[in-house]
Amino acid sequence: MKRFHLWAFGIATLLSAASAGTILNTKHNLSVTGPGTIKATTETEVCVFCHIPHNARPGKPLWNREMPQSAYIMYESEYLKRTNYPLPADLGITEGTPGSLSRQCLSCHDGTVAVGGVYIVRGSILGNTLIDMIGVNADGTMPTTAEGFIGTDLSIHHPVGIEYDPTNVKNFDVGSKTIELKTVPDAPLKLYTYNGKQYVECSSCHDPHIENMKFLRVTSGANHGENVKNTCISCHDKNQAPWPTTHEVAGMPYTDQGVKDRYNNGGDVSVATLYCVNCHTPHNGLGKPYLLRQVEQNSCYMGAASSRSTAPCHGTGTTWAGNDIESVLNRIYSHPTNRIDGVHTNFDTLYGYGATVTDPAASHSVKWADSKHAECMDCHNQHKLGSNNHIGTQTASATKWYPDTPSNAVSDVLRGVQGIEPTWPAIWTQPTTFQTLAESTKEYQICLKCHSYWALGPVLAPAAGEIATAATDNWIDSENVRATDQAMEFNPNNKSAHPVVMSLNNMPGSYAPRGLDTWGVTDVMWFPWNQNLGNQTMYCSDCHGADNEASGDPKGPHGSSFRYMLKGPNKYWPTKPDGTLFTTADIQADGTVPDLFCANCHNLNYPHKQWGWRMSRWTFACVECHVAVPHGSPVSRLIGYTNFPEPYNYNHNGVLQLRIKGYRKANPSTNINVSNVYAPSCGGGRCHRRNAQGYADGGAGYDPVTPLP
Repeated sequence: MKRFHLWAFGIATLLSAASAGTILNTKHNLSVTGPGTIKATTETEVCVFCHIPHNARPGKPLWNREMPQSAYIMYESEYLKRTNYPLPADLGITEGTPGSLSRQCLSCHDGTVAVGGVYIVRGSILGNTLIDMIGVNADGTMPTTAEGFIGTDLSIHHPVGIEYDPTNVKNFDVGSKTIELKTVPDAPLKLYTYNGKQYVECSSCHDPHIENMKFLRVTSGANHGENVKNTCISCHDKNQAPWPTTHEVAGMPYTDQGVKDRYNNGGDVSVATLYCVNCHTPHNGLGKPYLLRQVEQNSCYMGAASSRSTAPCHGTGTTWAGNDIESVLNRIYSHPTNRIDGVHTNFDTLYGYGATVTDPAASHSVKWADSKHAECMDCHNQHKLGSNNHIGTQTASATKWYPDTPSNAVSDVLRGVQGIEPTWPAIWTQPTTFQTLAESTKEYQICLKCHSYWALGPVLAPAAGEIATAATDNWIDSENVRATDQAMEFNPNNKSAHPVVMSLNNMPGSYAPRGLDTWGVTDVMWFPWNQNLGNQTMYCSDCHGADNEASGDPKGPHGSSFRYMLKGPNKYWPTKPDGTLFTTADIQADGTVPDLFCANCHNLNYPHKQWGWRMSRWTFACVECHVAVPHGSPVSRLIGYTNFPEPYNYNHNGVLQLRIKGYRKANPSTNINVSNVYAPSCGGGRCHRRNAQGYADGGAGYDPVTPLP
C-alpha cells in the first residue's frame, strides 16, 4: 500500500505540474484528453506515445517508438557548399549518431510511421497493433495537411543533424564572409555533441514538452513573433556593424489577419516584430534553399503575408509610399529581377569571365559570367541595409534635378554588398583583372559586377556592319542595344569621364583643366554640381533610376519607362521624344533644353552660347561632337571622332553622326579667344576641316592607344 501511495503521489505531482503549463495542454498530448486534432480515441496515457520506463527501444530518453527507416532529402545550399560547410548526407539511425534525435521526432512528423505505432503499452508489446487515433490517415500516419507534417523532403526545413561550425569562412581578394554563427548559441538553445563535434537537432530549438506555440525553447518574448525572432538570433549573428538595419526597426504594420493571429494572438504585427520571419520560415519554405517564404524576389514583395496587398513590403499591392519596387521592376527598362530565377549565391561574384572556380566539387560552381542574374541580393544586403537613401532630401524643379551631396561612397541601402574593383589599364582599354570585395565601399563596384568584362567578357561595340541579334546575353533593352563595358568607359586613365570612379581633378589620364572651368560663368552646372567643381564624385544612380523618384517611385535604378533608365525632369538622350536629334538650336536663353537629359545637371548656356559665338546660328546635333554613351571617352570633354564605332558613334537613321577628326582641349583661363579655342580643334568636313595640329584638312583620326588630347 505504501508503494502504491508513493506511485500515486508521483503521478499526481506530474499531472499537477503538467496542468500548470507542460505537455498536457499541448498537441503532444496525443491521449484522448489532448487538445489537438490528432489524438487517441480511448488511450488515456500521455507519455506512452514517446516514452516507456522499461524495455525502451534505441533512442533516448527511454524511447517507445521504432526509428523510421526513411531516406531523407537533406537540406543543402550553394552558399554552404561554396564555403565547404560540412553537410549531412542523411539522419543517423543508430542512437548517438548525428541526426538520430531528429529522426525520433520524424517518427511521427515525416508521415511514414503511424502516430499510434508505439512499442509497449502497460507492459504489453503491441507489435503490429496500433493505438486507435483520430485525425490521421487510414494507415495511421500523419496527414500531409496537418500543420506538424514535415515529410521526408528536409530541404525545405531548417537543417538538422548538421554540424554547428561558426569558424567557417569564405575569403575574397579584399575581406571575407563568415558563416555568421555565434561562437556559442544563446541559452536556452541546445547543441548536441557527437564524436567531439556539436550538432543541431530538432530539439535544439524545440522542447516537445513546453506549452507555447511551436514548442520553442525561447519563451521570453511578448508574443510568438518575438519568440521566433529570438530563437533565430540565438544562433545567427546578423547584428554585425553597422546596426540596426531597416528590417530590424521598420514599424510598418501587416494588415494580414492570419499573420496577426499567428504571431501576436490577433494583435498588431510589424516588420520589426517579425524580423527574420518576414522573409524566412524554418519549415516548408517555398523558396529553396535559404528557407525563403516565397521564391526569391517574391519574398521581398510579400513578406509573411498571404498577399501583396496585406504586406508592408515591396510588392505591387503595398500602400506604403516608395515601397512598391515590384511595379518598377516590371517596367520595360529594368533590371531582370522578375525574369530570372536559378541557382545562385552572392559568392558567384568571385568568378567572373575567365575565372577559375575553386569551390568544392559538390557545389554547382556557378560563375557570374555564365549565370547572369539581377536578384535583389545582388545589389542589396537585406541583413545590413539601412533606411537612408543616398539621394537624401532631393529637390527638383520643372527643369533641374538636384541630388544631394555628390559622392560615390556606398549609401546605407547598399552597404554590405559584394563588388569588384578593376585594375585600371591603359587609356580606353577594357579592364580584365579585378579584385573581389567582400563589401563594396563605392557604388560603382556593385554596378561593375554586371556592366564590365567581369560579366560580359571581351564583348564591346558591334563591328561595322554587324547585325544585332538576340543570340547574346549582352543586350540591355528590348531594342537590342548592346551593353558596353562601363569599366572601360569610366577608366580614370581615359582623357575624360563622368566622375564616377574618382573626381575629375584626380583623373590621371586627363589634361588640365581636368574639371569643367567656369569660363567666367557662375553656373556652369546646376546646384549642387556647381559646388567645388572638379572635386566631386557621383553615383551611377545619379543618372539612372525610376521615372519619378521625386514623388512616389522607389529610389534607385530598379526600372523605368524611359530608355537607359534615365531619370529627372528631362529623360531623353540622344533623341527627343519625337525621334529627332537634340541640337544646339534647342538651347534656351536660360541654358535649359526641354527633355534633354544632360540639361538636368549642365547649364548648356556654357560654353555653347558664350561671348557672342552663337552656335545656334548653325544647328549641330550633340552627337556630332560628343560620344553617344557619355560615360567616358579617350578624347577630352567626351568628344568622339568620326571613326569611333557604334554605339559611341550614334547611328541615326542609318547615318553615323560623329564629325570631328581631331580635338585639343583649350585652357580658357589662358586662352579664351574663340578662334584659337575651336579652330584648331575640329577637323570634320562639316566644321573647320583642321586637325589638332592646326593643319588644314586631313585629321589625326582615332588612335585607341595614343589618342589626341
